Amino acid sequence: MTNNTLKLMAQKAKKRLSSAGHTIPTNSEKVTKAYLSQQTYAIVANRQSIEDDPLFEKVKKIMQKGDITNPLAELTDYSVFNNLSSADREKYIIDISKRYNKIRDYFLANPY
Repeated sequence: MTNNTLKLMAQKAKKRLSSAGHTIPTNSEKVTKAYLSQQTYAIVANRQSIEDDPLFEKVKKIMQKGDITNPLAELTDYSVFNNLSSADREKYIIDISKRYNKIRDYFLANPY
């Protein structure tokens, strides 16, 4: 791919992003209104379903067990966790806890 082709693609992407929303002036404030463009397929393709999360089945088993004291310990992949720095360990646990809460809330709203 030549530089000109890459530059043209970048300009088109920038134009799509800048036209994804517009500002409508109202009485005393500006309200930004976003609308879907003709390239809706690109937006939909990037959405990930909760069922696609690798933790989904593990959380489902945990929820079926019932009373569990530390679900994060069961969801943690210790082969990955043990090789992380302390800061990365914190990020890993926070990420898993957010994903766990999201999936748990899904199961509470939609019983299996």
